[in-house]
Amino acid sequence: MFTQYKNDSFSSVIHMKKVFLLAVLSFVTALSYAQQKFLSYEDLLYLETNNLQKANNFMQSKGYSPLKSKRQGNLKFTLQSAGNTSEVEIRSDGKRVYIYITTDEIQQFNLLYNSIQPYLESMEENSGITIYKVKDLGVIYATSNDKVPYSPVKRDYDISIVSDKNITAYN
Repeated sequence: MFTQYKNDSFSSVIHMKKVFLLAVLSFVTALSYAQQKFLSYEDLLYLETNNLQKANNFMQSKGYSPLKSKRQGNLKFTLQSAGNTSEVEIRSDGKRVYIYITTDEIQQFNLLYNSIQPYLESMEENSGITIYKVKDLGVIYATSNDKVPYSPVKRDYDISIVSDKNITAYN
């Protein structure tokens, strides 16, 4: 009889560990899913080195909605999340690709900043514009402005990525 009580207690502990592990995995999955929609160094590198059709498919797979662009050779996308808006414009000029990101999502800016850190060649600030020279990507120009109407929590971020002259889009 003692062994049966001991086994029931042991199986109960194992069951609790499984529930705890499942809860932790669910939290990590939800956290990583939230980061999937934002653009990182690897995403920008993919966008710069592939043609606009592949860029269109890639951005839609990340959850961005396409918008009508006024010019041929330009793609525009928007992402709405919890009251925040991100807009991405991808412009092809010959074989070079330029990317413009306008967002009020701090997570987008932080993800981009953290993902370029291992590849950062130089960084300088000039008149409110932070300039990052990034290996194998090009130059990133980033500005941060107060949100209109003013909010102490939110800011508007404008990020322009100009590919290096040696980086061209493949077909």
